[in-house]
Amino acid sequence: MERRFAALRIIAIILKIFAWIFLILGLLGGVALLILGFTLLEPLGIPTLETGGPLVGIAAFVVILIITLAWFLSLYAGADLILLFLSVEENTRRMAYLQQQYIPQPPGYGPQPPPPAYNE
Repeated sequence: MERRFAALRIIAIILKIFAWIFLILGLLGGVALLILGFTLLEPLGIPTLETGGPLVGIAAFVVILIITLAWFLSLYAGADLILLFLSVEENTRRMAYLQQQYIPQPPGYGPQPPPPAYNE
């Protein structure tokens, strides 16, 4: 049987690729913020706002990690959902084809004989 809906399959693959790219870039960004938090120990010109320090770096890392994982799971689950719907459609079509080919249909009523002629 031919595979249908090629565009949806391509979209699912692209979503999976974007999910992995987003995960890798998010992890790299989180690690960069963690390192920056440990190395930037002085304020950045705002006297009352402490923008550096290990605590800020760890907090930024955890926030970026949670956001990255949420986006990764959303994109990957969306791709798998598309593939699930395509699989259900394909299996439904295959079962209908097999039922039509191999399961004999119950015999119906044959052709009816014509009604008897009315004789006067």
